[in-house]
Amino acid sequence: MGLVPRKEPQKLTFEQWYEHTPAENKLELTDGDALWEDERERMALALVYNMGMEYFVSILPEESKQALKELLSQL
Repeated sequence: MGLVPRKEPQKLTFEQWYEHTPAENKLELTDGDALWEDERERMALALVYNMGMEYFVSILPEESKQALKELLSQL
């Protein structure tokens, strides 16, 4: 089930949540890295999908917003 975050929040089904979170919904921190790379990406995508990009950007610190603008301008 591919998740496509949009500007507005979207509801997650239990199946989507289960697919995009680590086993048994347990979070891990190993050598300063949250989760394993694929787990981190899936969970981040699910959270942004659920909260919506507009809200996600609104909670970013200003420095992060500037970095995001720079990254998007390079596309």
